[in-house]
Amino acid sequence: MWLAARPNVTPSMARAWYTHVVAGRFNRRIRHFSGKVSREAVSNLEATLRLEHHSRIQTTLTGLVAAHLKRKRPSPHEFVRTVLECENVHIVTVAENYAAMSNNGDYRRAGIKLIAWRSIPEARRKTLWAKMLRGKVANAIQFAQGS
Repeated sequence: MWLAARPNVTPSMARAWYTHVVAGRFNRRIRHFSGKVSREAVSNLEATLRLEHHSRIQTTLTGLVAAHLKRKRPSPHEFVRTVLECENVHIVTVAENYAAMSNNGDYRRAGIKLIAWRSIPEARRKTLWAKMLRGKVANAIQFAQGS
């Protein structure tokens, strides 16, 4: 909020400080995998994959910063609570990630179908875990083989 209150700094620019500058320091401790993967991410072995913030972290935090500026009273607790809620991700393809953004996070309109981790064949789970979860989400161990 200190940054957002500076001249010529928009709520979006202030939010970017978290999502693009410092989130990397924190994501292994606070980002959580939801246990859901898109069918396309499971079946398309050639697709580039993303950890997708289905709670629309960028839009949500930008709106929160704008609201705090408007009422001229930031709420650090609300910001932290919102970050923790929004740092929850699904595994999707890059194309699906853009489709979700274009449809304001509406997975049905974006054509994204999610399946549960346990429904994915073991060999594919192992690959997804190593590529997308290990070292990238706080709860990766819960989805490791044998867990």
